[in-house]
Amino acid sequence: MLSENTPLRFLLGYLLFGMCFVSGASAQSVSLSVVNNSLCFVSDIDNDQSTPVPYSLANAACVEPGSVNDLNAFRVTSTTSGNGTSAAVFDINAGVAVDANSFSSEYQAGRIAYAYTVSITGTGGASWELTVNQQMQGLLATDNDGTGSANASSSGVGAVLNLDSLSFGALTARSSSSFGSTPFSASRTGDLIQGVGDTVLSGSVEITLDAFSEWGGLFGSAQDGAVLFGINDVSQSIFVSIDEYATWARAVGPDGYQASFSLALTGSFCGDATTDPGEECDDGGTVSGDGCSSNCLIEFCGDGITQTGLGEQCDDGGNVDGDGCSATCTFEGVGVPALSSTGLAILILSLLGLALFATLVPRRIPALSVSREGFRRKR
Repeated sequence: MLSENTPLRFLLGYLLFGMCFVSGASAQSVSLSVVNNSLCFVSDIDNDQSTPVPYSLANAACVEPGSVNDLNAFRVTSTTSGNGTSAAVFDINAGVAVDANSFSSEYQAGRIAYAYTVSITGTGGASWELTVNQQMQGLLATDNDGTGSANASSSGVGAVLNLDSLSFGALTARSSSSFGSTPFSASRTGDLIQGVGDTVLSGSVEITLDAFSEWGGLFGSAQDGAVLFGINDVSQSIFVSIDEYATWARAVGPDGYQASFSLALTGSFCGDATTDPGEECDDGGTVSGDGCSSNCLIEFCGDGITQTGLGEQCDDGGNVDGDGCSATCTFEGVGVPALSSTGLAILILSLLGLALFATLVPRRIPALSVSREGFRRKR
C-alpha cells in the first residue's frame, strides 16, 4: 500500500537521479574570457605603422591626428561561446577599408589584438588534454572608382597560448588598380596542451589587416582598398562601401578567425565510473546521497550524515537502538529508563507511606456535619 508521501519520495528520487546524470556528464569544463587590445594605424605612406591609435567603437574611423578625415574604417568584434562546457569557442570578425581624399594618399591598418584566459575546472585533479583548432578566412578587395592605385593585404596571424606558439605565419597580399578581389584562408588543427588539475592558461592572438589608397591625379580619383574578415560591410561613407557578400557573391561563413578549445580528461578521476586506487566507490556521478559520495566514499547508516536518498531519517553516527535514532537510521520513540533495584525499593516504600498516611488521618464528611447541626436544632 502506498503512503501519502510516496509521490513526493518518487519525485525526489527522480530529481536526484537526474542530478547525478547531469553532474557526471559535464563535470569538467573550459571557459574563455577576452580583452580587446586592438590598434589601428593611419599614415599617408603605405605600410607605415609608426602611429598607432587605440581602437574603440567610438574611434572606429582611426583618423590621422591633425589631418583631414580621409574615408577610413576599421571594425572588430568578438564573441565567446560554449563557456562552462567541455568545448569553448572564440570568434573574431573584423574589416578595414580606405579611400584617399583629393590629392592625397591614405594608409589604414587594423591590428586585431586580444588577450584571453582559458579556465579549466572540474577536473577532480585528473590529467587532461586541451585540443586547440584554429582557422581563418577572408577577402582582399580593391574597388575602382576612377584612376589611381590601391592595395590590400593581410600580413599574418599568430597566437601564443601557454608559451606554445600556434602561428599561421605570413598570408597573402593583393595590389591592383582595378576592381577585383583575392580570397585568403589558413588553418591549423590538432595542437595539444596537456596538464593536471584545475588550471588557468593565458594567451593572445594578433592579426594585421591593412589597405592603401592613392589619389589618381588632377582629374582622377582614388581606388578603394579593403580587407574583409568575417564582416559584411565596412563603410565610413558612401565613398567607401566594400560589401563582400553583395559585391563578390561570397559565402557568409566561416569568415573571420575562430579558435576552439576542447577539453578531455585522460587520467582517472572520481566520477569516471571506475573505482580507482584511493576510491571506495565510483558510480559515475559526483553527487552525494546515492550510496557513493561526491568524493567517491561509501555512504552508510552510521557515518554521521543523513542520506535521504538512501531512505535515512536520521544518522547519529552510531548503530544502537534506544537513543532516538535506530540502528537502521529511522526515528524512534524515547523509552522510559529502567529503575535499579534500589530505586524500585524507594518507589515501593514511598507508595506504602502515602497509603498509610491516607488511612490514619481522620476526615470530616460534610453530609454528617450537616445532619448533626440539624439534630441540635431539633433539641
